[in-house]
Amino acid sequence: MYDCQEDRYTDFNTAPQIATPALRGKLTARALGSAHKPRLTELAAYATERQLDISLQQGTLNIDDLTLTEALNINARFGNELIISCHLRCDPPAHFA
Repeated sequence: MYDCQEDRYTDFNTAPQIATPALRGKLTARALGSAHKPRLTELAAYATERQLDISLQQGTLNIDDLTLTEALNINARFGNELIISCHLRCDPPAHFA
């Protein structure tokens, strides 16, 4: 706000604003068939390059603690050959008035 009597601006908030908590969660991927199993390995390498936590058990790849953006990128890149399921949450949970 501008104070015309003092000829200066006042009431500036210089503290950084708190960002909205990001959605984070777990993604699970399985191959559509045996022909697409190499894509599961490619996804594991892709996630490892991005320093995401992965685990591969019985033909299912789990990726933990990824963001919404990462999940969307994975789905766009691997969604045609893999069955992808993702559960994301906001921590702390969003409150609605």
